Amino acid sequence: MKKHHLTLLIMLLLVFASTYILVNTSWSLHETEVKRGGRGYVTDEVWYVSAARNIMIKILGLQPKQIDTYGVTIVFTSKPINYLPLIKLAEELNLSLRTDYTKLPAIYVNGSRTNVEEFVNITKSSYNVSDVVPGWQLPDSEGVNDYINWEHPPMGKYLIALSMLIAGDSPLYWRIPVIVFGVASTVLVFLVLEQLSGSVVLGLAGSTIFILDTMSRAIFSIAILDGYVAFFTVLGLYLVIRGRYREALIASTVAGLFKATGLFVAIPVIILLARNHTKLTNGNLLDFIYQVIVYGLITITLYIGLLTIASAPIIYYMGYSNWLKYSLIGSIGWHLSTKCTTPGCPISSAPWDWFIGHNSFALYIYPDGKTLSAEGFYPLWFTSIVLALVFTPLVYRGYRVLGYNLLFYLGVLSGYIIIWILGSRTQYSFYAVQLAPLAYVNLFYILYLTTVNTSIQVEVVRAWRTIVSRVRDLIEELILIKPENCN
Repeated sequence: MKKHHLTLLIMLLLVFASTYILVNTSWSLHETEVKRGGRGYVTDEVWYVSAARNIMIKILGLQPKQIDTYGVTIVFTSKPINYLPLIKLAEELNLSLRTDYTKLPAIYVNGSRTNVEEFVNITKSSYNVSDVVPGWQLPDSEGVNDYINWEHPPMGKYLIALSMLIAGDSPLYWRIPVIVFGVASTVLVFLVLEQLSGSVVLGLAGSTIFILDTMSRAIFSIAILDGYVAFFTVLGLYLVIRGRYREALIASTVAGLFKATGLFVAIPVIILLARNHTKLTNGNLLDFIYQVIVYGLITITLYIGLLTIASAPIIYYMGYSNWLKYSLIGSIGWHLSTKCTTPGCPISSAPWDWFIGHNSFALYIYPDGKTLSAEGFYPLWFTSIVLALVFTPLVYRGYRVLGYNLLFYLGVLSGYIIIWILGSRTQYSFYAVQLAPLAYVNLFYILYLTTVNTSIQVEVVRAWRTIVSRVRDLIEELILIKPENCN
């Protein structure tokens, strides 16, 4: 079998296998929620899915598709004193009614559309109703019926809304877009490793471990934004190793349209673009710094332009000044701030915690008390980051391909460390899914290098000795005072 045929076959197998894994994970979460009488939302789906539904209904004027039955959440100005008349009315109209909201003054009614609409009209005539939201039942969170999620860009919510519009408004359908991106990410991990090493076996091994990792499997199975960012991260790396730096820069700006942390992908790409330009023009360090600034400004300009276009419906809805205040300037402040820190808040973590499984975010707690945590297989993650740091000096000894991956891996990670230093002390471990493809690409590629080049360990030691020697000489030159010649 020719290599390209084998590559295609493996890619198809990965598509089917990763689709099965992610759909099965997503469906099992849905079934668990149904059995426990939950509302179907997992972790921050409470906010992103609700924002997507609100954008669809309140801003775009569209209705989510509902299958089999028709449901609405009726929100009151305050909690009604007596639900008994509504319960009786629902029974008369053969409707199911849910009244167990505590934070949101609301009820959820479901059944035939004609009867639901009659129920709504009668309820409006007897109670102070502030909102009626068609679709899957809203989560029990205060103000969620008006929540738009201003601090994050809209593209991920647009995809969730599109899935609600075409497929239907229910948990599995909310998650279709991120599942597709998860499958695509798995294939890209394979392609990156195959391109770096020339080995389809290595690509298959790395991509398989990547999608079986608890972090990847969980985040790509629920409708939150970080999975989209992870896809564009590994896409950026793939484009870079193919020599398509400008396309990689575009990928980084598009990643930022899903979540601003996607712009961290631009860090390594800008460095590579500046380095290439400086090399072609025989420039020096100052020229390199100048080019970094130029490409940085280009990235920011491109991002703001694309974000403005993507946010046009929201800008029309809330006004440009409000959008600028809350979604652009406010987003910067939000990302650089320390948020919820009281005892009831989710556990936060620093970027280095992600590699040792410390302070992992609880995505879901099952009825038996077991927890689905946003936690990678940390023995491998820890090994990966240690190898990255240890092998970095080889970049200066001609290992150009290794340099691409290390620059991406450590460059994106540096983005999280920088905002942590600037004040974002409440980061959560599920952010680390952006690093998951890079962690496994780095791990498997370095293991591959040590296999095919048995002397590479010696080269690493020599490289570190050279660095230590140069640093020592520099310190001596700066600190030690040589005696003057007294002849």
